[in-house]
Amino acid sequence: MKVSSWIAIFTILALFVGCQRPKGTIEGEVIFDGKPVPGGMLSFVSIGPKDKLTVEGFCELGRDGKFKIELPVAEVMVGVDNREFEPMPATRPAMLPGDNLPPEVRKSLSEGTKAASRVSDRWVQLPERYYLPETSKIKIKVAKGPQNLQIELTP
Repeated sequence: MKVSSWIAIFTILALFVGCQRPKGTIEGEVIFDGKPVPGGMLSFVSIGPKDKLTVEGFCELGRDGKFKIELPVAEVMVGVDNREFEPMPATRPAMLPGDNLPPEVRKSLSEGTKAASRVSDRWVQLPERYYLPETSKIKIKVAKGPQNLQIELTP
């Protein structure tokens, strides 16, 4: 391989490594109305030049309201969305297509409609403004290294 090829390879590698932004690790907890939010997804978005939004990361919120994520050093907006745990509306019992179904199929259909109306133990009704980082008004500064953070949501 020619020397010029090696120089080109090392230049590209140096640019790639040099473009890595420093990162910080955030561990924390999300609280709503004095209690941990027992599930959901956190989204982190930064605002760049010309108000360009950049998604910096996502992480899951545990049953204990805790989370951990590594993010680039920046000021970020945070969204908290737990709608995936919202209970489904109650439904009527399934109308069976006929009496000629095997008993185990009928039982399965019947149990399926009961399960659809169960209440999720991980859902807390949050104000809609928290679902998106742009509307939540939650901003944090990610610093290099580890950080502990408590995000407190208000009704």
